[in-house]
Order: sequence, then C-alpha cells, then structure tokens
Amino acid sequence: MTKETKNTVSAETIVENLKEFAMELHQQAKDGMIDSVFEKDEDAFVLAKIAHDISHGLIDILQGKSADEALENVFSDDEDDIPVVGSIAVNLKTGHVKGIEDIKNPKLKEQITKAISKIADKLGGK
Repeated sequence: MTKETKNTVSAETIVENLKEFAMELHQQAKDGMIDSVFEKDEDAFVLAKIAHDISHGLIDILQGKSADEALENVFSDDEDDIPVVGSIAVNLKTGHVKGIEDIKNPKLKEQITKAISKIADKLGGK
C-alpha cells in the first residue's frame, strides 16, 4: 500500500494567487477589448468584455464582498454604469484629447485617458 501525500497550501498563498490571477485576467481582458476594436472583431470584443467583467467579480470577492454582491456589480443595471455614447477626438501629434471634459467621474475619466493614450501609441502617436 502506498502512502498518499497531500499538498498543503496556505490560505495566504491561495489568496495571493487569486489576486495575481484576477489582476492579470483584468489586464489581458482590457488589452483584448482594445485590440478587438482595432481588428473590428465583435466576437473577440464580447469575449474580452466577459473576461473583464469576471475579473471585476473576482476582485470584488478578494476585497471582501459576497458572491451575490460581486454578481450584482457584474450584472448591474445601475444608470451610472450605462455607457454614454459620444465623440472623443485625439490629436495624435500632441496627444490632446477632446470630448471627455464633461465626464464627472474622475476614475472613469482616468480610465478613458489611459485607453486613449494606449490607442494613440498603437496608431503611432507620441
């Protein structure tokens, strides 16, 4: 009879691995959404968006929210989370952005600025 050994992993290791996984999933999903816009691949965008939403759910759970709270945030119909359709103009030579001046949420404004910067870099801007 062989002796069975168990691989014991501490809770701290599991939590750290989950944090790393959630953050990497989040970053890759964001990159996938941006790339799919350039490639005009709607299916890839939808899949990347799903992965992005899942990453937010994992991050919420790691921050102490319940599974129900995390799912509510992923599938929320909150009017503040509804995308706003508008126009954004970017001067690729200067990096100046027009069209985000009226956005009141500083976190959203920062995310949009970062995404626009990344897009401008891919298009050969500054």
